[in-house]
Amino acid sequence: MNTKHTDDTRDDLPDALRWQLRAMRRDEAPERDLWAGIAQRIQAQPRQVAPQRPRWIAPVAMAATLVLAVGMIGLWRDGAQGPANPGAESAPRETLVQLEAHGMQRQYQAAMIEVGPGRPPAELQPAFDELDRNAALILDALAHDPNSRLLLEQLRRTYARRLALAQRVAYA
Repeated sequence: MNTKHTDDTRDDLPDALRWQLRAMRRDEAPERDLWAGIAQRIQAQPRQVAPQRPRWIAPVAMAATLVLAVGMIGLWRDGAQGPANPGAESAPRETLVQLEAHGMQRQYQAAMIEVGPGRPPAELQPAFDELDRNAALILDALAHDPNSRLLLEQLRRTYARRLALAQRVAYA
């Protein structure tokens, strides 16, 4: 009984022929050194320049570092000074969220000073105005709900957007 493979890898060549074909194979070294020609063709091709990073990344990183440093120094100083008159009754102490919001506000103002006072193009002025209005509304809402982490996070996002837009205008 003749058995054939039923899959796609069936062999139609007899074993003797397959061995003869394998015997014909010879490995030969090239007649000349091929590397010299390859090296010449590589050097003849124009080199591709690696893509450069945008120039605005370094100033943005420096501004963010400055914002963080000023904020940490401000929080450290506020905590080190303590209450002005510890024996006297004073207004209710600010909550942690309010302290963070004030620190964030100082960081934002320092970053805006770092970016520089640039007049935005007329087409971007409504976006700047809207972001400033939103920040004021969020600060007002924080005065009414001083423990709202949601409002604090929204303030952080609003300041980040406003700062990014100002940096884009300044470094354009």
